[in-house]
Amino acid sequence: MTLTDLSPPPTGPVTLAAAKTFLRIDHADEDDFIGDLIDVAARQIEARCGVSLITRPQRLSKPANGAGVYLNRYPVVSIEAVERDGVALPIDANLRARPVLVRVQRSGDGSGDVRVDFTAGFGATPEDIPTPLRQGVLLLLAHLYEYRNGDGPPGFPMMVDALTQPYRGVRL
Repeated sequence: MTLTDLSPPPTGPVTLAAAKTFLRIDHADEDDFIGDLIDVAARQIEARCGVSLITRPQRLSKPANGAGVYLNRYPVVSIEAVERDGVALPIDANLRARPVLVRVQRSGDGSGDVRVDFTAGFGATPEDIPTPLRQGVLLLLAHLYEYRNGDGPPGFPMMVDALTQPYRGVRL
């Protein structure tokens, strides 16, 4: 299974200014480092919860199971294309389900990789992201910033886990 962004998110889930305010930093010396940590924290939250924070086009390529292909990102805004082995297939999916099942007609031998191009995310700006997820990004960012030398406690911070728990979908 391969999930790729067809284009990067146009903005981060939190702004650099918001992150610096949260971290109580008033200098520009570490702006690039903090920007990288915002990206890392956002990717961790997205992977842990199976969500796309900022809306963007994505592609999922994987072998189809008997029913079709489950999209492992939420919320799905639209599905642009479905292909099996380079042949376009009709789009058949309920976008409100979680996870979204893209039904795929069976091929003669039942095999072949399916590629689904779709758009997923809560919105185009940080304000569109639910507050607990945005706060989870900030808390994880603070954790990464505090323990940047690697001597921090192992595992995911408990408060971040608690904030993001309601958004974690069922894994199939």
